Amino acid sequence: MKIVFMGSPEISVPFLDFCVSKNAEIMVFSQKDKIRGRGKKLEPTPVKKRALELGLEVHTLWSKSEKAFEIIKNFEPDILFVVAYGQILPKRILDIPKLYPLNVHFSLLPKYRGSTPVNTALLNGDAVSGTSIMVMDEELDSGDVIMSAECAVTESDNATALFDKLTNLSLELLDKNWEKIANGNVERVPQKGEPVFTKMIQKSDMWLDFESDAKVLFNKIRAFTKEPGVRALFRGNIVGIEKAEFVGNCAGNPGEIAEVSKSGIVVACRNGGIKITELKPAGKNPMRAAEFINGYRPQPGEVFSTKQEEIQ
Repeated sequence: MKIVFMGSPEISVPFLDFCVSKNAEIMVFSQKDKIRGRGKKLEPTPVKKRALELGLEVHTLWSKSEKAFEIIKNFEPDILFVVAYGQILPKRILDIPKLYPLNVHFSLLPKYRGSTPVNTALLNGDAVSGTSIMVMDEELDSGDVIMSAECAVTESDNATALFDKLTNLSLELLDKNWEKIANGNVERVPQKGEPVFTKMIQKSDMWLDFESDAKVLFNKIRAFTKEPGVRALFRGNIVGIEKAEFVGNCAGNPGEIAEVSKSGIVVACRNGGIKITELKPAGKNPMRAAEFINGYRPQPGEVFSTKQEEIQ
């Protein structure tokens, strides 16, 4: 089995390890090195870093370049395996593998096509999510599905937790069916129903608007955990809101602190409130609400606000 694995972020790494576990001959394509982290150093993607640790051949060429096409064609792969690669693949690349170009997509297609299916499921407050293994075509996430599985989404799930759930579910699905996949003995099922497309996360999405419904804000905090994170202003300074709980009944004007306790800071919104349980002041590590309260002494009646000029 010869596999060209194409992926970039941390979420792709377990799938590279999975391919390695199947004793396949692997070539890796990933995005170019970028300046990352506080050190502002040029760093490889997590997939490239892992591939180099494993002693695999790695390329960071643009997928539409002639050189990339020639390298992949000459490798003569059986499968093109794509997980969050970050580039649109041209048809001539998709046509190269002897069996098929496979993609792992974290939704139950045709809902949600696009780059942010996990975030979108949480934003919408979905109770069910899932994963789809599909054969790629030229259009966005529109290929035939060869297998899928669903999982429950609880209110305690944030983006990090749901990514973990769907990664494990996808790996179990692949492992259980790998013999069929490797032999090309899979049933290809065209997607049915009206497709639902996701949106790219914008800079404005990072700010909490306390004029919004409390449930909307709660889902937004869950959806954007860590990346890109959500924020508000407190006493004129940016504070990241890392974790929160939904509060059904809450008195006060939007953004106003209604209650301060060791368990969290309750902030009023429309139709309820949110209890902030973990925060990240600018330039500092995340801290539990009790630690923030001890250091900053927030008082009922003080306000968390939105930086309006940033969201226009």
